Amino acid sequence: MESNRPDDSQMAEFDRYITFWQRELGLLSWRIERGKKPAQRGAMAEVEINPESRLATYRLGDWQGDEINSESLSKTALHEVLHVLLFELIETCKDPRASDVAYNATEHAVINVLERVLFDHVKSRR
Repeated sequence: MESNRPDDSQMAEFDRYITFWQRELGLLSWRIERGKKPAQRGAMAEVEINPESRLATYRLGDWQGDEINSESLSKTALHEVLHVLLFELIETCKDPRASDVAYNATEHAVINVLERVLFDHVKSRR
């Protein structure tokens, strides 16, 4: 199968969507940057997270048969930024030493973001 990778202008558009979703989801304490290497084989995109430096590095790969357009770029960027949003919740859940207070605080950090974004979205549609 022939490679179907975003070109330079599509990668720049993807970068803008990453920034947009980062702002929308309130992840301004994170640095989210594009890596130099492509995503692993079979992945349209992927993100690697370094919690100590609050750095998320994303990479774009081969979109195979999927069309690359503004909608697919934005949805994929949102998908990768959601990995960042959920990272601390998942890490807390995996930690057997985490307390109920830590679970609750981390869960509510995600809920508060989703509540704001979804409520604003629905409110704008009324």
